[in-house]
Parts: sequence; C-alpha cells; structure tokens
Amino acid sequence: MKDFIGQIIVIVLVLVIAIGCSACVSFNDHTYTIEVTDKERVNYDDGGKYLIYGHMGDDIIVIENTDSLLRGKFNSSDVYAKIEVGKTYEFTVVGYRIPILSNYENIIDFKEVSE
Repeated sequence: MKDFIGQIIVIVLVLVIAIGCSACVSFNDHTYTIEVTDKERVNYDDGGKYLIYGHMGDDIIVIENTDSLLRGKFNSSDVYAKIEVGKTYEFTVVGYRIPILSNYENIIDFKEVSE
C-alpha cells in the first residue's frame, strides 16, 4: 500500500511540474516590432508550424505561429494568411527561443504598425 501511495505522489508531482512549466511558457507575454521579410510552412511527421522571419533593428528574428490550447488560440492559419511580407507588425509572443530544440516563440496576437 505504501508503494502505491508513493507512486501516486510521484505522478501528481510530475503532473504539477509539467503543468507549471507549460503555464510559464504560455504566459510570459512579450512584444516585438518586426519587419516581416519572409514566411513559410514547415512540415513534420506529426504536423507542422508556420514560421515568420523578420528584422528587429539589426537582429534577425524567427517566430512561429501555431495554435495554443492554454491561450485559446485556434486560428493560426488565419493569422498566417493576414501577415504580409514587407510590412511591419507588433507581435505579442510567448515562449522561448531554444535553437538546439528548434523551439520558437509563438505568436499570440499581432497588429500592423504604420511607419
């Protein structure tokens, strides 16, 4: 019985940590003003994602546009269609760029910025 309770405690702790990490990544909103230079859809065996490339000053930025269950975002295809190369946008993004894992910050909201 003690082993069973110990296993339940470990499972609950793992779930709490996983949910906590997901919440940290999904709710760390920050904003970039980016001139979009390109965009593409990248396909993987388990689906795909939309990537947006651009410049923020002298920095090159790559962000993704995927649905987000925790943020209630389910319109990434519509967002992708509205973003135009050559225009400047203010993007609200969440997440972290982790190059070794091919993780990108995800677009939550955007609006065109007039120059």
